[in-house]
Amino acid sequence: MIEPWDDFRRFEDMMNRMFENFWGRPSSRRLLPSGESGAVVPAGHREPFIDVIENDKEIIATAEMPGLEKQDIKINVTEDMLEISAKTKHEEKKEEKGYIYRERRSGSYYRAISLPSPVDPDTSKASYENGVLEIKMPKTEVKKKTPLTIE
Repeated sequence: MIEPWDDFRRFEDMMNRMFENFWGRPSSRRLLPSGESGAVVPAGHREPFIDVIENDKEIIATAEMPGLEKQDIKINVTEDMLEISAKTKHEEKKEEKGYIYRERRSGSYYRAISLPSPVDPDTSKASYENGVLEIKMPKTEVKKKTPLTIE
């Protein structure tokens, strides 16, 4: 089911990417409320909290995503962007004397962030344990600038 705010979020993400490409830096300002500031997020959609750590060799992103199975999580890494998404579905059925109890839940996670340095997507690794997703992305060397002379 598509939530009413999903189209606005996609539009906002598209505009943020456009400005990031134009200005060359990520935008820290969001138009729509996100869960990070304690604001209300539309039902069924959650943005996982993410910590990003950079050291000399790699960038490590850690995301809180409780209640998922690792096969439900999708990760896309490019040289400058990390995208995490997941869909959850849970169905519970209890039959007791005189009634049947059935409950269904579903929801989704989505988060895309610009990375502070270029990484190698091919050698990146991810692990998921106790509701915490960890993604290790080795940094790539920035190519040296080569001065050109005008002919």
